[in-house]
Amino acid sequence: MKILHENRIHTFRDSLYAIGMPEIMRQGGDGLAPVKKYPEDERGYPLIPIKRVTRFFLEEMDKNPFVLSDQYIQELYTLFKIMVEDLPAVSFDPEASFSQEDIQDADNKTTIELLTTNVIITFFHQVKANLGNNDDSVVNPDMQSIVKKSTAGRDYKRLVSNTLKRLIFSMARDKPWFDYIKDINDADLICRLAGAKLPSMEKTTLGSITGKAQKEISGYNDLFTKLLYARAQTVAGQENKKEFFKSMAKLDAAIYGLIKKIDRFLDMAYRLCQILGLSSGSIIGDTFSKLRQNVLWLFFDVWPQKIEQGQMPEKMAVSTLRFRMNLLFNLPHITRFCREVTRDPAFHAPVNDLFHVMYRDLADKINRVSMEEGNRSRILERVGMRLSELQRAIEHLDMDESRLGAEKKDVKSAYVALTLKTGFESLEEVLNFCDRICDVTHDKDRDIMSSIRSAFMEKSFLTLEEYALKKVPPKDAIPEISRRLHAFAVHYRPQREFYRIFVDTYLISSPRPRQPHYTQFLMSNRHFAQAMLMFFADSKAMKNFLPDSYIDKAARLLADLLEKTGDSE
Repeated sequence: MKILHENRIHTFRDSLYAIGMPEIMRQGGDGLAPVKKYPEDERGYPLIPIKRVTRFFLEEMDKNPFVLSDQYIQELYTLFKIMVEDLPAVSFDPEASFSQEDIQDADNKTTIELLTTNVIITFFHQVKANLGNNDDSVVNPDMQSIVKKSTAGRDYKRLVSNTLKRLIFSMARDKPWFDYIKDINDADLICRLAGAKLPSMEKTTLGSITGKAQKEISGYNDLFTKLLYARAQTVAGQENKKEFFKSMAKLDAAIYGLIKKIDRFLDMAYRLCQILGLSSGSIIGDTFSKLRQNVLWLFFDVWPQKIEQGQMPEKMAVSTLRFRMNLLFNLPHITRFCREVTRDPAFHAPVNDLFHVMYRDLADKINRVSMEEGNRSRILERVGMRLSELQRAIEHLDMDESRLGAEKKDVKSAYVALTLKTGFESLEEVLNFCDRICDVTHDKDRDIMSSIRSAFMEKSFLTLEEYALKKVPPKDAIPEISRRLHAFAVHYRPQREFYRIFVDTYLISSPRPRQPHYTQFLMSNRHFAQAMLMFFADSKAMKNFLPDSYIDKAARLLADLLEKTGDSE
């Protein structure tokens, strides 16, 4: 989870450097006092106080009760990188860093703040020394190097020793296993900011922590199993509908309350794993495979082999599946556990089954848009919802792009067919889905656009055929021809290519049997054929969309038509 968002840093940066400040605020006037100016260096550059950067960072970190040491260092890197990109004409007010004597006897929180302050001061001193040089060590800061410089001339042995003593004292106290995590993380962060490394934990101490954790998750999972079996029995014996729904509501509430506790457990377990470099299995212990079975059962409909085939209900409906996925993705740490489990080839099948249903449902919803014109907006809204759900599932379950090629092809075919069936007035709301269709079908090269462009070309002429049935005079038809073709051209990109291919295909090329061509209007609606040629022969209107040779060709065809009919319009 991101803690220090980039837009938040940009806002602070612009305020600190007075970027975008109106001149009246700088200079004052009309009763407005000017904004207080920074002192300047010998070059006239304003000296930005580094302590304001430090205060900003520490206040942002304090908003989060727990920040892993890895993430803390990464957030510092993000801060540094954004603060120096496109740096305006500013310098930095030199500040003295804290000595080892100031730091070594402080508590954990104060120690982290003082060491962080030293790292920030060190970085901006480095920036100040390299102003105007575009030095790579400033533009792409190396955090390990900066931390090392911040410790130069200091001996932090006593600091590290005091930190480890506090950690050992904390570990000796009897308390819930997850209460140790913050102390371990603080000690790890202090060691890293001091240029040291947290020593490996003694096996007995580690075993005590993991033993408590394994006992907790084992208890949760035993109850989880009982609730799932009770639910299965309720589903199998659903004669009395009223009692069935009442029992299911109670069971689902109990299951949801329990899996929220499991999610919190996994959150703590993953934190401890990251700090100590352990696998989740070493924290969960023997319960790992049993928890995996229960999670697959609840969310992916993978029933235990112990349950007889006749007792199993049919595969869950799409609506149930969507509900389960929404429930799962609101539990980020169980989602992570699922992602770890389903990366194992032995568990690819349930994930493939899930995505098979989701892709099939999406293709079905797209196909229904043109089938139910009266409910078009509502069904398009459902298509958007299915796309969002599928994108979310792909992101959270880390689906292999190579899987389910046939299902993706069906989605793309349904979408291309929809563009062909959509009227030009509604084309934009359908095309708004294009990027997301490419996303869920892993069409990185946007190959689907080739099919959509072909559909545009075909549909644009069909649209003109429909309008030609109205038999209106050429001068009245030209604006409507322009409006219809523009609706397709604006999405073709580049528009010029759309008009060129259209003229190539339907005007310049020789007519072929049973193939659409403007000449078909010569018998059915000559005035419309004339309007088409007038539209493309208008050099003023078409100069930005067609080569001169095409405009000239349309003009010659128009002249020939007028000569043959004796029409001087």
